[in-house]
Amino acid sequence: MRELVIVGRPNSGKTMFALNFADYLGSRTVDITAKSFDGLMTCRHFSIEEAKRELCAMTLHKTRLVQSFVLKIPVGKTTANFMLTDTCGISESIHPDETIRRGMAQTLKILRAAEGILHIVDLTAIREHNAGTEIDREIYSYGMTRRNYVLLANKIDLPVARDSVKRLPMLFPDTPILTISALYLHGFREVKNYVRHTI
Repeated sequence: MRELVIVGRPNSGKTMFALNFADYLGSRTVDITAKSFDGLMTCRHFSIEEAKRELCAMTLHKTRLVQSFVLKIPVGKTTANFMLTDTCGISESIHPDETIRRGMAQTLKILRAAEGILHIVDLTAIREHNAGTEIDREIYSYGMTRRNYVLLANKIDLPVARDSVKRLPMLFPDTPILTISALYLHGFREVKNYVRHTI
């Protein structure tokens, strides 16, 4: 089964995207397997709405562990299963909390084994003079060495994000860029088409 990994800065909308994409593909529940840095695995069953209430927040680093679930997607006249993996957000600085540092290390480790990378960029974090893009540019540089990499420009529903979209081709050339709203499911049809061709 192919695994697609969601990666990006803290609070870029990774978990909201993962859960709403599951909903978009027709899942009403998810069995989320969380894997700690030392290999301990736990599995919990959620409705999509329950998962959003418990796992999504405006605070930074709400997701501290790798958490995965299996989804189905129509491919031709059949369906294919794939694993979607949400990760701890990566930041430029060394975080004082050891759990978060380990979560970031876990994210970097799983990226090396991923068969596809969905890189979520928070459009509201891109400011003039390209500030706020350092870690995203590092992820982009790594993603460009891989076969299946796409950049998802998130939060397009916010007015402040519209100016940032114009700078994306300059900041991240040579890669597919899909504009989305993880909250309102904008752009999910294009993501679905990308995933279908990737798996």
